[in-house]
Amino acid sequence: MADQSLLSVEDLVVAYNGIRALQGISLEVRPGEIVALIGANGAGKSTLLRAISGLTPIKEGSIRFDGKTLNSVPAHKIVAMGIAHVPEGRGIFANLTVLENLKLATWARKDRGNLASAYERVFALFPRLRERKEQLGGTLSGGEQQMLAVGRSIMTQGRLVLLDEPSMGLAPVLVRDILQTIREINEAGTTILLVEQNARQALKIAHRAYVLETGTISLSGDADALQNNPNVKAAYLGG
Repeated sequence: MADQSLLSVEDLVVAYNGIRALQGISLEVRPGEIVALIGANGAGKSTLLRAISGLTPIKEGSIRFDGKTLNSVPAHKIVAMGIAHVPEGRGIFANLTVLENLKLATWARKDRGNLASAYERVFALFPRLRERKEQLGGTLSGGEQQMLAVGRSIMTQGRLVLLDEPSMGLAPVLVRDILQTIREINEAGTTILLVEQNARQALKIAHRAYVLETGTISLSGDADALQNNPNVKAAYLGG
């Protein structure tokens, strides 16, 4: 992989009960990019994100972040190194308020003096969270919970954010809003690796993309080129 990569995955193999979920995956994410992972359910997209963030052990291959290997590094140390993971299903704490959920995400930050500006950044991106900051996470709508999950990743001050299906279960107008916010977060300097079932919307905001099929990468390239690829159109973009 190129030295300019922020994240480099090489020949990655992940297996569950002897069955390979990822079979020799190699990819890179460069600083400042949005890179999309698209593919059918069960292709291995979420498994790949979980392997990068240390939640799923790897069998073979290597993962490097900013030149440092992540193999066998515990998940909490990977967060401290600068990788934030927004999981599928959001993973917010239902019995904590919006503000408490955001505060929990700051444990690894070294710049404790800048927390006020971090909260303000989240509330500027998601004004609805400001209105509901004393409300319990479990009482928020699905769209608001997704805003909170993304907001929490901002509070970690991660250089790379792994986003797993941020549009899942949201109304179309909210899908556009959340993906536009992801673009704004990227434009402010955060690198993003995005898993997204809505391939059409993902390719609109991504710089590059990889197509996963049954644990392998079948296609990769610039997002614009993949949008016009006949195979991608037929399989993921409705023709």
